[in-house]
Amino acid sequence: MRVRREVSLTGYVVLFAGMLCLFLFMAGESVKHLAVQADASRQRMPKIVIDAGHGGEDGGTAVNGLLEKDINLPVAQTLQALFLAGGFEVEMIRDSDVDLGDPSLQTVRERKASDLRKRAELVNAAGDCILISIHQNYFEQSRYRGTQVFYAAGNEGSDVLAQCIQDTVQSLMQPENTRQIKAGNGIYLLEHISVPAVIVECGFLSNPEEAALLSREEYRQKMALCIYSGVCSYLEQKQEITPAVWFEIPG
Repeated sequence: MRVRREVSLTGYVVLFAGMLCLFLFMAGESVKHLAVQADASRQRMPKIVIDAGHGGEDGGTAVNGLLEKDINLPVAQTLQALFLAGGFEVEMIRDSDVDLGDPSLQTVRERKASDLRKRAELVNAAGDCILISIHQNYFEQSRYRGTQVFYAAGNEGSDVLAQCIQDTVQSLMQPENTRQIKAGNGIYLLEHISVPAVIVECGFLSNPEEAALLSREEYRQKMALCIYSGVCSYLEQKQEITPAVWFEIPG
């Protein structure tokens, strides 16, 4: 598969990150510890805030012992490595199996509401940034599958960001996926922040085949690379990165 991508003025750092990750994919290695020094032009790019949904006592969707929180975090950590390698400043909402709710609150519902408020506060305090929140989907009927991206309807650029990610995942990993991006109306996090933001529902844990794929490290890494590439496409459209070369993502 081929995708045209453009590198920032960090002197081919973004391109190097993509090529290095592709090499690691082909070599079967993990990208968790990727790190590349960026130059001063890094300041031109927005901070990337990555939210691994759920965590701690909140496992999210659960199917046959597979917990959503345990898929969200490794995808988010791979994304973190990719963006750091690309010269971006990155902030993680969580980088371990924790939640952000106030532990002094008595009920799970209260702690969950507190957790969502805290995540929104952290994003709004991050300044000039882009939010990428990682989740997994669920539906009662197991036949449904495919990545779908939701966006913060009231925040300029969110729909374009969502479309870039959706297009990249569909073209490079899921050519049969016909899902469309959707406004995240009623989603607390997307309605209480003021920056370009998306929630990426990577797949349906209720679909046995997709759940099996999402449980594999290699598949999660490829998903993260597609999300990263989609964000680069978005920044390209904003003219924050400039044309570079073609590179290949193994099928």
